[in-house]
Amino acid sequence: MTTEIGIGLAVLCVCLLVAGLVIRVSVAELAAESTRPDVVTDEKALEVRRERLAPHLEQVNAIPTPVGLRWVHVADVGKCGIDRSDGSLIQAEAWFEWEATEPVAYDQVSRVAAVGYVEILDHLVDHGWRVSKRENLNGMVTAANPGFDSADLVHSSGVKMRTQFLGDVILGRLFFRGAPKVCSFA
Repeated sequence: MTTEIGIGLAVLCVCLLVAGLVIRVSVAELAAESTRPDVVTDEKALEVRRERLAPHLEQVNAIPTPVGLRWVHVADVGKCGIDRSDGSLIQAEAWFEWEATEPVAYDQVSRVAAVGYVEILDHLVDHGWRVSKRENLNGMVTAANPGFDSADLVHSSGVKMRTQFLGDVILGRLFFRGAPKVCSFA
């Protein structure tokens, strides 16, 4: 009987310890949320960004989706925000994302996504973009990045695009020199 009481007390202590940690973490998260500054969006600057990038976003969204890929995020200008991991400001960036329809292991490269990435770049070049810089590290043997390709493209309008192929994901970001600052802390 003494052993059963001892086990019961040990289980109760562990439960109380876990409950205390959960409460402490929850209170700390609430305190962090309440001390975070507000994010301010300059609507006029956001409109300038959207207007300047609109034809290019439409152009990206009109790219025929390559076989074996799907849109995760169509090209648009995002919202201002706060990165929950470190509290830093997230700017209203123009970006897009495709991914392979068939998942691959973390350390594998999707052949269809690699082919699709090249098709996307070719389409952009055929529609007024010029590749200004290309980094291809597919020959680099590491567990973290066996498949990586990055291309910077420039349009005659001055808009630039950075694209990246990461194993089974294709990311892109559009920007231009002199873009007005859209997001700030209050």
